[in-house]
Amino acid sequence: MIERPVRHRRACWVVRGAGRGSSAVLRPSRYARIRLREAEGLLLGPGAVQEVYGAAPRAYPLAELLDSTGEWVGLLSDDVGRTWVAMSDYHGFGHLFWAVRPGEQGQDVYLGTTLDAVVDRLRADGHRLAVDWPVALTTLASNHVLLRNQWSRRTLVEGVRCLRPDELLVMSERGVGTVPRAMSTDPQGRSYDELLDAGIARSAALLAQVADAVPDVRVFASGGKDSRVVLALMDHAGVLSRSSFVAADPSRWADAAGRQGLWCDLVVSDELRQAAGRPWYVEPDYEDRMLSFAESIDHHQSFYAGSQWAASAERQLRWPTVPYVAVRGGAGELMRTAYRTIRTGEPFAAMGQSVASLEPDLRRLHGLVVHGGVPLPDPIRAAGQEAVAEAFALVPDAPIGQQVDAHYRLHRNRAHFGHVLHSTHRRSLALHPLATPEFLRTAHLLPFAERDLGLAAFDVVERLRPDLNRHRLASGTWPEQVWQRRGGAPAPLPRAPRGPFGRDRVPSYFEAEDHNHFRRGWTSGPLRFDIRTAAQTRAVADLWRLHDLAPQDAPADVIGPLADLVSRSAITPATTVVRLASILRAVDEPVSDPPASLEVRVRHGGGLPWHRRERVEVAPVRAGPPGSVRGLRGYAVNAPSAGLETFEVDPRTEPGVSCHLELVDGELLARRVGAERAGWRLEHTFTLVRGTDEVAEVTTEEVSASFGAPAASGRHRALLAARCLDRPEIVLRATSPWLVVPEPDLPA
Repeated sequence: MIERPVRHRRACWVVRGAGRGSSAVLRPSRYARIRLREAEGLLLGPGAVQEVYGAAPRAYPLAELLDSTGEWVGLLSDDVGRTWVAMSDYHGFGHLFWAVRPGEQGQDVYLGTTLDAVVDRLRADGHRLAVDWPVALTTLASNHVLLRNQWSRRTLVEGVRCLRPDELLVMSERGVGTVPRAMSTDPQGRSYDELLDAGIARSAALLAQVADAVPDVRVFASGGKDSRVVLALMDHAGVLSRSSFVAADPSRWADAAGRQGLWCDLVVSDELRQAAGRPWYVEPDYEDRMLSFAESIDHHQSFYAGSQWAASAERQLRWPTVPYVAVRGGAGELMRTAYRTIRTGEPFAAMGQSVASLEPDLRRLHGLVVHGGVPLPDPIRAAGQEAVAEAFALVPDAPIGQQVDAHYRLHRNRAHFGHVLHSTHRRSLALHPLATPEFLRTAHLLPFAERDLGLAAFDVVERLRPDLNRHRLASGTWPEQVWQRRGGAPAPLPRAPRGPFGRDRVPSYFEAEDHNHFRRGWTSGPLRFDIRTAAQTRAVADLWRLHDLAPQDAPADVIGPLADLVSRSAITPATTVVRLASILRAVDEPVSDPPASLEVRVRHGGGLPWHRRERVEVAPVRAGPPGSVRGLRGYAVNAPSAGLETFEVDPRTEPGVSCHLELVDGELLARRVGAERAGWRLEHTFTLVRGTDEVAEVTTEEVSASFGAPAASGRHRALLAARCLDRPEIVLRATSPWLVVPEPDLPA
């Protein structure tokens, strides 16, 4: 059992004394003299795979780090400390937030691994903070995937920025500013074939290096194109013959609409597994710990505050006793294009989809991403439109579809597949072989239409294992246009699997999966909270708290409809909770838990010799827990890492308000379960629903209500609207599980 709750280490760097300018220059000729001093996260190269928290074990030059992958952020400088540079890994999986404030000598730059880390350090130094309301209200009012994670350089807090992966932050005596960093273009000017070969070599070397150190290698397979590329790369690296296969279980999948596709995936994955002669994986033993809602949110925020809002509100930490490597097909969109369904869907059909229509299309985009039930005031809506337009206008002379694709690369991809550290701390080292600089640059040498077809992914497989391109996909085969450009389609064309589907179609999978499912059900105790109930109650309460703290900026006519949508789950409650946690932290949270920190100073050169002699050198200042370095061997034997730290939080479950319906002595009885943590007095309106029809309603201050004997058999449920008597604008909503009333016994 895991004895105490854990969270990820939060860190903040302060670079003091930068010049007062806002422009920066960093010539490539100086890259060799700028070296890594500090890092936070997992570096997949150069040379070694290592987890670093604190001082860098080796002073890698900037030139070697520009294409380094993993999930990390770094602070670099020249040998004399006149120029400091902050950066992330190549894909930006490691998020770096930064803010500039006037200092005693020039400007001070605050950099943090999460938005909360920067906010806490700014407040500790006495700086005032404010919410960026156009960004914050637009984000709170959105359920759309385009805004499901940090979507702009701007953040929820005014003046705090998020560094994009295509830029470096430079701090020197000249000032503070960003400079471009090559991402989709190759600085060496290599050709399509050269980049493809280099990408294959990089991915294969990483796979082999990791598999040699960690023997348990699992490939998370599907019937899709990205998995096909991964299998080809693993076979080329000599790793496929040492792996086991993992696939999703369609028989237990909650989404019935997606179940058919999962059956197709499973059937094709099993065919590929058998062809490779590999087994299905078998779960090891687990260590675990049940979490309260408060512990779960704190755990999430330690990794993702300000960057990833799709919070799952986990009720349990579960760690396998034996670390393993999870090889996934993530980041395939970087070899193709992203958001194809959105770009070809109905909302985008109303757009001009041309370079000339980009400006009005960007304005329409705001209406697409914001929920129509939130009445944003005209000034906030206009400011939100401007923020969205600024964030999505990324590519010169390109229509809205290509802008959205570029936005995925710079923003959504960072959260969609940027879970490397979160997985590593669960003893699952996640590798995404497709997330390789050379593969992205290869794809960007193709015209957009050809990239959209996935030609680069096809070509990788064709180089390594052409038979895999001709083995059927879950969807059948590659698009006809791909075959036309690559020599013609095979005859006959592969066809997608057809039903009927069932457990007997893939018996070997369920022999292992039934065991795995049983083992995953083990827990160290009862579940501590109901996710929907706790999240709805917390989100509604925090929305109104935000209104109380900033009534002019978060008016009741915005907060009221927003809270109502959250209480009905029309806007995801858990997502709203973590967004509000960062906003409220900037508004009135006290500094009680500062991050690990390092302070350095920009050294100014020039001047007269006697002035240089009078200069006092300032040593770096560290505060907080010590760091650590852990390599692959350490990971394989569960060596401790400073990346995880225990923490204290109120362990009490936030009760929340839920609804229960039961048949008692022949009568339908609805009751409220739980309470709001502030102890509000509530008036309850219980509504009885039979099928899709509302058939009865009772309003009472009591916590239960009887609807009498059911008038008919069938599926029934109760809806609860609990209104705060002292604050009638605050309404908590809950829905009971379905209750089936049986047919009455017929007389003999």
